[in-house]
Amino acid sequence: MKRVVVIGGSGFFGGLIAERLAAAGLQPIIASRSRGELRIDANNPEDLRNNLKGRDLVIDAAGPFQKRTPALIEAARTIGFDVIDLSDSPEYTAMVYERQAPIQAAGIRVLTACSALSTVSAAVLKSVSVDEPRRLSAYLVPASRYTANPATVASVMASVTGSLQTFQFPRPLGKRTGIAVRSVDAVTLPRVFPSLKSAELAVDLRIPGMNAVLMGAARWPGVAVLMDLFQPTALGLAHLIGSRSGVLAYEIATAVGNKYRIFSGEKSYLLAVIPAIHAAIAIAEGRFSRRGVVAATEQVEPNQLFDAARKEGITTIAG
Repeated sequence: MKRVVVIGGSGFFGGLIAERLAAAGLQPIIASRSRGELRIDANNPEDLRNNLKGRDLVIDAAGPFQKRTPALIEAARTIGFDVIDLSDSPEYTAMVYERQAPIQAAGIRVLTACSALSTVSAAVLKSVSVDEPRRLSAYLVPASRYTANPATVASVMASVTGSLQTFQFPRPLGKRTGIAVRSVDAVTLPRVFPSLKSAELAVDLRIPGMNAVLMGAARWPGVAVLMDLFQPTALGLAHLIGSRSGVLAYEIATAVGNKYRIFSGEKSYLLAVIPAIHAAIAIAEGRFSRRGVVAATEQVEPNQLFDAARKEGITTIAG
Protein backbone atom coordinates (compact mmCIF):
# COMPACT_ATOMS: atom_id res chain seq x y z
CA MET A 1 0.00 0.00 0.00
CA LYS A 2 1.17 3.53 -0.79
CA ARG A 3 2.65 5.79 1.85
CA VAL A 4 0.14 8.62 2.39
CA VAL A 5 1.54 12.05 3.31
CA VAL A 6 -0.79 14.93 4.27
CA ILE A 7 0.99 18.26 3.76
CA GLY A 8 -0.78 20.83 5.88
CA GLY A 9 -1.96 17.98 8.07
CA SER A 10 -1.66 20.07 11.22
CA GLY A 11 -4.22 22.57 9.91
CA PHE A 12 -8.01 22.40 10.13
CA PHE A 13 -8.81 20.77 6.77
CA GLY A 14 -5.62 18.72 6.59
CA GLY A 15 -6.30 17.45 10.10
CA LEU A 16 -9.80 16.37 9.11
CA ILE A 17 -8.42 14.45 6.15
CA ALA A 18 -5.76 12.72 8.25
CA GLU A 19 -8.33 11.79 10.89
CA ARG A 20 -10.73 10.25 8.37
CA LEU A 21 -7.97 8.37 6.54
CA ALA A 22 -6.78 6.88 9.82
CA ALA A 23 -10.34 5.83 10.60
CA ALA A 24 -10.43 4.08 7.21
CA GLY A 25 -7.40 2.00 8.16
CA LEU A 26 -4.67 4.02 6.47
CA GLN A 27 -1.66 5.45 8.29
CA PRO A 28 -1.36 9.06 7.11
CA ILE A 29 1.90 10.87 7.82
CA ILE A 30 1.40 14.44 8.99
CA ALA A 31 3.66 17.00 7.33
CA SER A 32 3.86 20.76 7.74
CA ARG A 33 6.39 23.56 8.00
CA SER A 34 6.48 23.57 11.80
CA ARG A 35 4.74 20.44 13.13
CA GLY A 36 4.20 16.80 12.29
CA GLU A 37 6.25 13.74 11.51
CA LEU A 38 7.78 15.42 8.44
CA ARG A 39 8.80 19.06 8.20
CA ILE A 40 7.91 20.16 4.69
CA ASP A 41 7.43 23.59 3.17
CA ALA A 42 5.45 22.82 0.01
CA ASN A 43 7.18 25.71 -1.77
CA ASN A 44 10.68 24.43 -0.91
CA PRO A 45 12.10 22.03 -3.53
CA GLU A 46 14.79 20.77 -1.14
CA ASP A 47 12.23 19.83 1.52
CA LEU A 48 10.23 17.96 -1.09
CA ARG A 49 13.25 16.06 -2.46
CA ASN A 50 14.44 15.10 1.03
CA ASN A 51 11.11 13.90 2.41
CA LEU A 52 8.98 12.51 -0.41
CA LYS A 53 9.44 9.26 -2.33
CA GLY A 54 8.33 7.69 -5.57
CA ARG A 55 4.89 6.03 -5.29
CA ASP A 56 3.88 8.21 -2.35
CA LEU A 57 0.38 9.65 -2.30
CA VAL A 58 0.63 13.29 -1.24
CA ILE A 59 -2.51 15.10 -0.11
CA ASP A 60 -1.85 18.82 -0.34
CA ALA A 61 -3.88 20.91 2.10
CA ALA A 62 -1.21 23.59 2.55
CA GLY A 63 -3.10 26.78 1.78
CA PRO A 64 -3.42 29.48 0.83
CA PHE A 65 -2.86 28.19 -2.69
CA GLN A 66 -2.79 31.76 -3.98
CA LYS A 67 0.73 31.95 -2.50
CA ARG A 68 1.95 28.61 -3.79
CA THR A 69 4.62 27.90 -6.40
CA PRO A 70 4.81 24.95 -8.84
CA ALA A 71 7.41 23.27 -6.59
CA LEU A 72 5.24 20.35 -5.43
CA ILE A 73 3.93 19.55 -8.91
CA GLU A 74 7.45 19.63 -10.32
CA ALA A 75 8.65 17.34 -7.52
CA ALA A 76 5.76 14.94 -8.16
CA ARG A 77 6.70 14.73 -11.83
CA THR A 78 10.42 14.16 -11.24
CA ILE A 79 10.20 11.93 -8.12
CA GLY A 80 7.11 10.03 -9.25
CA PHE A 81 4.40 10.48 -6.60
CA ASP A 82 0.66 11.16 -6.88
CA VAL A 83 -0.95 14.39 -5.67
CA ILE A 84 -4.44 15.28 -4.48
CA ASP A 85 -4.76 18.99 -3.72
CA LEU A 86 -7.46 21.20 -2.22
CA SER A 87 -6.58 24.18 -4.41
CA ASP A 88 -9.13 26.99 -4.48
CA SER A 89 -6.83 29.19 -6.56
CA PRO A 90 -7.63 29.62 -10.27
CA GLU A 91 -3.99 30.50 -10.94
CA TYR A 92 -2.55 27.48 -9.14
CA THR A 93 -4.97 25.06 -10.78
CA ALA A 94 -4.34 26.60 -14.21
CA MET A 95 -0.63 26.01 -13.59
CA VAL A 96 -1.36 22.32 -12.99
CA TYR A 97 -3.29 22.04 -16.26
CA GLU A 98 -0.48 23.80 -18.12
CA ARG A 99 1.74 20.85 -17.08
CA GLN A 100 -0.76 18.24 -18.24
CA ALA A 101 1.55 16.69 -20.87
CA PRO A 102 4.63 16.16 -18.63
CA ILE A 103 2.41 14.90 -15.80
CA GLN A 104 0.86 12.34 -18.15
CA ALA A 105 4.30 11.35 -19.41
CA ALA A 106 5.50 10.81 -15.83
CA GLY A 107 2.69 8.27 -15.27
CA ILE A 108 1.49 9.95 -12.08
CA ARG A 109 -1.92 11.20 -10.96
CA VAL A 110 -2.74 14.79 -10.05
CA LEU A 111 -6.24 15.50 -8.75
CA THR A 112 -6.30 19.27 -8.47
CA ALA A 113 -9.11 21.26 -6.81
CA CYS A 114 -10.35 17.98 -5.30
CA SER A 115 -12.63 19.76 -2.85
CA ALA A 116 -16.07 21.37 -2.71
CA LEU A 117 -14.89 23.45 -5.65
CA SER A 118 -14.40 21.75 -8.06
CA THR A 119 -15.26 18.08 -7.36
CA VAL A 120 -18.63 18.72 -5.70
CA SER A 121 -19.41 21.37 -8.33
CA ALA A 122 -18.69 18.86 -11.10
CA ALA A 123 -20.82 16.23 -9.35
CA VAL A 124 -23.73 18.67 -9.18
CA LEU A 125 -23.47 19.40 -12.91
CA LYS A 126 -23.32 15.68 -13.70
CA SER A 127 -26.29 14.89 -11.48
CA VAL A 128 -28.79 17.43 -12.80
CA SER A 129 -30.66 16.60 -15.99
CA VAL A 130 -29.09 19.33 -18.10
CA ASP A 131 -27.51 18.68 -21.50
CA GLU A 132 -25.89 22.09 -21.93
CA PRO A 133 -25.36 24.14 -18.76
CA ARG A 134 -24.69 27.80 -19.53
CA ARG A 135 -23.63 29.14 -16.12
CA LEU A 136 -22.80 27.68 -12.71
CA SER A 137 -23.06 30.03 -9.73
CA ALA A 138 -22.01 28.88 -6.27
CA TYR A 139 -23.04 30.66 -3.08
CA LEU A 140 -21.03 29.85 0.04
CA VAL A 141 -21.79 30.58 3.67
CA PRO A 142 -18.77 29.20 5.54
CA ALA A 143 -19.30 27.61 8.94
CA SER A 144 -16.82 30.21 10.15
CA ARG A 145 -17.16 29.34 13.82
CA TYR A 146 -15.16 26.24 12.94
CA THR A 147 -13.28 27.06 9.74
CA ALA A 148 -11.98 30.60 10.23
CA ASN A 149 -8.18 30.63 10.27
CA PRO A 150 -5.36 32.72 8.73
CA ALA A 151 -5.14 30.53 5.61
CA THR A 152 -8.85 30.74 4.78
CA VAL A 153 -8.83 34.52 5.34
CA ALA A 154 -5.77 34.91 3.09
CA SER A 155 -7.43 32.78 0.42
CA VAL A 156 -10.60 34.88 0.33
CA MET A 157 -8.68 38.15 0.49
CA ALA A 158 -6.52 37.12 -2.49
CA SER A 159 -9.51 36.24 -4.66
CA VAL A 160 -12.28 38.68 -3.75
CA THR A 161 -13.36 41.06 -6.53
CA GLY A 162 -15.37 43.55 -4.50
CA SER A 163 -18.65 43.20 -6.43
CA LEU A 164 -21.96 41.86 -5.14
CA GLN A 165 -23.97 38.93 -6.47
CA THR A 166 -27.61 38.29 -5.61
CA PHE A 167 -29.43 34.97 -5.95
CA GLN A 168 -33.04 33.88 -5.63
CA PHE A 169 -32.88 30.33 -4.33
CA PRO A 170 -35.83 28.09 -3.48
CA ARG A 171 -36.93 28.00 0.15
CA PRO A 172 -35.58 27.86 2.77
CA LEU A 173 -32.76 30.08 1.46
CA GLY A 174 -34.72 32.57 -0.62
CA LYS A 175 -32.94 35.77 -1.66
CA ARG A 176 -29.25 35.81 -0.78
CA THR A 177 -26.37 38.20 -1.53
CA GLY A 178 -22.65 37.51 -1.39
CA ILE A 179 -19.30 39.02 -2.36
CA ALA A 180 -17.96 37.80 -5.70
CA VAL A 181 -14.77 35.73 -5.49
CA ARG A 182 -12.75 34.37 -8.41
CA SER A 183 -13.60 30.67 -8.64
CA VAL A 184 -11.40 27.69 -9.43
CA ASP A 185 -14.48 26.23 -11.13
CA ALA A 186 -13.86 28.69 -13.97
CA VAL A 187 -10.63 26.80 -14.73
CA THR A 188 -11.74 23.20 -14.22
CA LEU A 189 -15.35 22.91 -15.38
CA PRO A 190 -15.40 24.40 -18.91
CA ARG A 191 -12.84 21.75 -19.86
CA VAL A 192 -15.46 19.04 -19.37
CA PHE A 193 -18.64 21.07 -19.95
CA PRO A 194 -17.94 23.02 -23.17
CA SER A 195 -21.32 24.79 -23.09
CA LEU A 196 -20.46 26.37 -19.72
CA LYS A 197 -19.77 30.05 -20.32
CA SER A 198 -19.10 31.10 -16.74
CA ALA A 199 -18.53 29.63 -13.28
CA GLU A 200 -18.94 32.04 -10.41
CA LEU A 201 -18.58 32.05 -6.63
CA ALA A 202 -20.04 34.41 -4.04
CA VAL A 203 -19.13 34.28 -0.34
CA ASP A 204 -21.49 35.50 2.39
CA LEU A 205 -19.78 35.66 5.79
CA ARG A 206 -23.05 36.16 7.74
CA ILE A 207 -21.22 38.11 10.44
CA PRO A 208 -22.56 41.66 10.99
CA GLY A 209 -20.49 44.14 9.01
CA MET A 210 -17.95 41.63 7.67
CA ASN A 211 -19.26 41.54 4.09
CA ALA A 212 -18.85 45.34 3.94
CA VAL A 213 -15.33 45.08 5.36
CA LEU A 214 -14.46 42.43 2.78
CA MET A 215 -15.77 44.63 -0.03
CA GLY A 216 -13.78 47.56 1.30
CA ALA A 217 -10.62 45.47 1.50
CA ALA A 218 -11.03 44.50 -2.15
CA ARG A 219 -11.46 48.11 -3.25
CA TRP A 220 -9.13 50.07 -0.97
CA PRO A 221 -5.64 48.85 0.00
CA GLY A 222 -5.80 50.71 3.31
CA VAL A 223 -8.76 48.64 4.46
CA ALA A 224 -6.88 45.46 3.54
CA VAL A 225 -3.90 46.60 5.65
CA LEU A 226 -6.18 47.27 8.62
CA MET A 227 -7.90 43.92 8.17
CA ASP A 228 -4.53 42.19 8.22
CA LEU A 229 -3.51 44.12 11.32
CA PHE A 230 -6.67 43.19 13.21
CA GLN A 231 -6.90 39.64 11.85
CA PRO A 232 -6.56 37.95 15.30
CA THR A 233 -9.52 39.99 16.55
CA ALA A 234 -11.57 39.18 13.44
CA LEU A 235 -10.83 35.47 13.78
CA GLY A 236 -11.79 35.56 17.44
CA LEU A 237 -15.06 37.24 16.51
CA ALA A 238 -15.75 34.61 13.85
CA HIS A 239 -15.14 31.79 16.33
CA LEU A 240 -17.45 33.52 18.83
CA ILE A 241 -20.42 34.63 16.71
CA GLY A 242 -19.74 33.14 13.26
CA SER A 243 -22.15 30.75 11.64
CA ARG A 244 -22.26 27.21 13.04
CA SER A 245 -24.20 25.92 10.04
CA GLY A 246 -22.78 26.46 6.57
CA VAL A 247 -24.36 26.52 3.12
CA LEU A 248 -23.09 25.61 -0.33
CA ALA A 249 -25.78 26.37 -2.88
CA TYR A 250 -25.62 26.10 -6.66
CA GLU A 251 -27.64 27.81 -9.36
CA ILE A 252 -27.29 26.18 -12.79
CA ALA A 253 -28.50 28.34 -15.68
CA THR A 254 -29.73 26.54 -18.80
CA ALA A 255 -31.46 27.52 -22.02
CA VAL A 256 -34.85 26.72 -20.45
CA GLY A 257 -34.41 28.04 -16.91
CA ASN A 258 -32.48 27.51 -13.71
CA LYS A 259 -31.88 24.47 -11.55
CA TYR A 260 -30.63 24.35 -7.98
CA ARG A 261 -28.77 22.13 -5.57
CA ILE A 262 -28.38 23.24 -1.93
CA PHE A 263 -26.19 21.66 0.76
CA SER A 264 -26.46 22.84 4.34
CA GLY A 265 -25.74 21.76 7.88
CA GLU A 266 -23.39 22.14 10.83
CA LYS A 267 -20.87 19.83 9.16
CA SER A 268 -21.16 21.37 5.71
CA TYR A 269 -17.46 22.25 5.91
CA LEU A 270 -16.75 18.54 5.34
CA LEU A 271 -17.71 19.08 1.70
CA ALA A 272 -14.25 20.62 1.36
CA VAL A 273 -12.53 17.36 2.31
CA ILE A 274 -14.91 14.49 1.43
CA PRO A 275 -13.73 14.35 -2.21
CA ALA A 276 -10.04 14.15 -1.27
CA ILE A 277 -10.72 11.52 1.41
CA HIS A 278 -12.61 9.22 -0.95
CA ALA A 279 -10.15 9.69 -3.81
CA ALA A 280 -7.20 9.02 -1.49
CA ILE A 281 -8.70 5.79 -0.17
CA ALA A 282 -9.42 4.58 -3.72
CA ILE A 283 -5.84 5.33 -4.84
CA ALA A 284 -4.26 3.81 -1.73
CA GLU A 285 -6.29 0.63 -2.16
CA GLY A 286 -5.47 0.31 -5.87
CA ARG A 287 -9.03 1.04 -7.06
CA PHE A 288 -8.25 4.22 -9.02
CA SER A 289 -6.99 3.57 -12.55
CA ARG A 290 -6.92 7.06 -14.06
CA ARG A 291 -3.59 8.86 -14.47
CA GLY A 292 -2.43 12.28 -15.57
CA VAL A 293 -4.35 15.39 -14.54
CA VAL A 294 -7.69 13.86 -13.54
CA ALA A 295 -10.74 15.92 -14.49
CA ALA A 296 -13.05 17.12 -11.73
CA THR A 297 -15.81 14.89 -13.09
CA GLU A 298 -13.62 11.79 -12.78
CA GLN A 299 -12.21 12.22 -9.27
CA VAL A 300 -15.14 10.78 -7.27
CA GLU A 301 -18.54 9.48 -8.38
CA PRO A 302 -21.43 11.90 -7.64
CA ASN A 303 -23.52 9.32 -5.76
CA GLN A 304 -20.54 8.49 -3.56
CA LEU A 305 -20.11 12.17 -2.67
CA PHE A 306 -23.80 12.75 -2.01
CA ASP A 307 -24.12 9.59 0.10
CA ALA A 308 -21.09 10.61 2.17
CA ALA A 309 -22.56 14.08 2.71
CA ARG A 310 -25.88 12.62 3.89
CA LYS A 311 -24.08 10.32 6.34
CA GLU A 312 -22.45 13.42 7.85
CA GLY A 313 -25.85 15.03 8.39
CA ILE A 314 -25.52 17.47 5.50
CA THR A 315 -28.95 18.22 4.08
CA THR A 316 -29.39 18.28 0.30
CA ILE A 317 -32.21 20.05 -1.54
CA ALA A 318 -32.61 19.79 -5.31
CA GLY A 319 -34.86 22.02 -7.36
